Amino acid sequence: MEITSPGGDLEKIKYAILYGADAVYCGYNLFGLRAAAKNLDQDDLLEAIRFAHAHDARLYLTLNAYLRNEDYPALADFLLWLKDTGIDAVIVADPGVFDLVQAKTNIPIHISTQTNVCSIAAAKFWHDKGAKRIVPARELSFKELLQIKDALPELEIESFIHGAMCVAYSGRCLLSAYLNNRSANSGACTQVCRWDWALSEKERPGQYFPVEEDQYGSYILSSKDLCLLDKMPLLKEAGIHAGKIEGRMKSLYYVAQISRVYKAALALDADDIQGWELLRRELLKVSHRPYWQGFYDFGDTDAGIVPPHKGPAYTSESQYCGKVIAQENGKLLFDALSKISVGETIELIFPDLKRDISLKVKQIYDDEDNTVTETRPSFRYGIPIPEMDTEGALIRKCQSSI
Repeated sequence: MEITSPGGDLEKIKYAILYGADAVYCGYNLFGLRAAAKNLDQDDLLEAIRFAHAHDARLYLTLNAYLRNEDYPALADFLLWLKDTGIDAVIVADPGVFDLVQAKTNIPIHISTQTNVCSIAAAKFWHDKGAKRIVPARELSFKELLQIKDALPELEIESFIHGAMCVAYSGRCLLSAYLNNRSANSGACTQVCRWDWALSEKERPGQYFPVEEDQYGSYILSSKDLCLLDKMPLLKEAGIHAGKIEGRMKSLYYVAQISRVYKAALALDADDIQGWELLRRELLKVSHRPYWQGFYDFGDTDAGIVPPHKGPAYTSESQYCGKVIAQENGKLLFDALSKISVGETIELIFPDLKRDISLKVKQIYDDEDNTVTETRPSFRYGIPIPEMDTEGALIRKCQSSI
């Protein structure tokens, strides 16, 4: 089973692959559904393809925006360039884009979840058109996924396994376009569903009545985050071709951490109780909303009910502090993203969870080799450590330090 991870920019793509992703999906500067992501230009895309193939991984390009008439000439020119790059597949939602990709290239086509494939008939339609893979609507149950797989065994199924859920039907939402003039279906969603909503009554202007309230407010449209960690053995045994992780807008640490956890889950014995508990704890160490199992309906969840997320936007049991730059003169060099103080405990994490280590910070040096008591974001620092291989390591603060 393939772990398919998000790559918002070139650096995230590389870390996703280094931390276990078998494939990464990413966007170009145009034609994708994450306009606010850093995305790639042509040079970055070529480098990403080269890096992925050098590490026995695959790169998929998202072309899943719904385009207008004026967009097609630029897309045609781009496809003439893309066809010879070695890209492993493109992810498409718009039928017009599908036809143009087929007309201009021989690149394999994956059908985006935005296409809302909900049935065997819809899956067969795209398979007959030449699609290699579908990413079904996230509203499908596990039983429905298996029905599609059994009916069309040659069609690959890539199913979401982790990440943020959309309150609308597979992302088909007009709230952002209506309220902010930024269309979710063109990659510019402002996540209006995460706002603090309440009811109002026309005879009582200025009075707002929460539908459900706690100390943080009301979040009746904000879904919990999907998490299928415990179901990975079942998905793998069922022959689901790929598990997809949401998060092209998330941090480098998030992408690396979630990639390595799900990659480790595929290799873990089902009866390894300690191993599974370790992975569950690791998923609490990224910024997330409360987890649930989505609409899959494995018989142990409230499938079909989108539970609102009450409380602050995100929680996490650790804090990302930066990535290791080098190890020189007995010091670990890193660019700080958050504060670390002398006396705190940090963790160095690696692609293999078994290599993770904890260190108590006894001294901190700034970039002029002066001792300081704490770090400041956006500056480079050094921390004395024993001699070890720290290439590719990321730094986070332990739960007790936050």
